[in-house]
Amino acid sequence: MKSSTLHSVWSAPDNTRLTSKQYSFRLPVHVAAKIAALCEMYPSRTKTEIVGDLLSSAIDEFLAGLPYVQGKYVGTNPETGEKIHLDAGPESKFWQLANEHYREIEREMGNENPPSLYEALRKPKSAE
Repeated sequence: MKSSTLHSVWSAPDNTRLTSKQYSFRLPVHVAAKIAALCEMYPSRTKTEIVGDLLSSAIDEFLAGLPYVQGKYVGTNPETGEKIHLDAGPESKFWQLANEHYREIEREMGNENPPSLYEALRKPKSAE
């Protein structure tokens, strides 16, 4: 989710699943004031939805800026002839850890055999 689309997202219906566990943390005063302003601007959204969407868009933007580190050669693209390598950088580590935590959270919520969160996204990148 991009931060530029949050207005559209917050103006539409929401079907987000929430964790069974609550997360509690303190915020800098200026951030809390901005969140309060957004809650007032979008009264159909809860503070949880607004903070969740902001975190989601920030994480997406953070991941987009991570460097690609060429890893092990896994094959050649039959259509283009490009060599394909696994990503050995921090984004790959993030996917691995996010999958582990996602499965753990899903099990806590009663899903005994959860899928991986990022499995569909973990496609090797072509070497440049």
